[in-house]
Amino acid sequence: MSRVKSTCASSATKLSPPAHPVKLPRPAEQLAGCCWLPRFAHKTRCFVRGELPLLYRAAFGSRVGVDGYFLRHFGLSRRQFLHAVAKARDDEALAAWFLALPTVSAAAIASWNRLAPTLGAKGSPGYLTFQVVRWIFYPRTLRHPVGTIFAAIEQDEAAGAVLP
Repeated sequence: MSRVKSTCASSATKLSPPAHPVKLPRPAEQLAGCCWLPRFAHKTRCFVRGELPLLYRAAFGSRVGVDGYFLRHFGLSRRQFLHAVAKARDDEALAAWFLALPTVSAAAIASWNRLAPTLGAKGSPGYLTFQVVRWIFYPRTLRHPVGTIFAAIEQDEAAGAVLP
């Protein structure tokens, strides 16, 4: 299992902006063999501490974003995931919780790992939503179009377009 190190500033309050840029795991990074899990867990920790930038807070756990697709795919609610992340002492404990879920299997993870990188692509789930929200959440895609939400995240975060 890979361990994803937290880079959130622990001293920030819920109302103050991050003390430094938040560095999230890349969308394709895996925990328990599952892409998006380490990123969503890290975003959750930062969300609870009030350390996510405004656009990330606005989209956190959205039903129409990757978080929502992840939660639906594995039969989870946002509340369940928040609770599990808060309760887990580290990424290994979160991975153990995740793998013990009755809705999580090797087949379900493999299916998710095939689906997630295609979200937002033409003919794939999330296409219409991606076309609308990219103007706000992924501004670099307007000049340098990409085909998926994962690619848009990679492009914007590599360029520092969204994170402070």
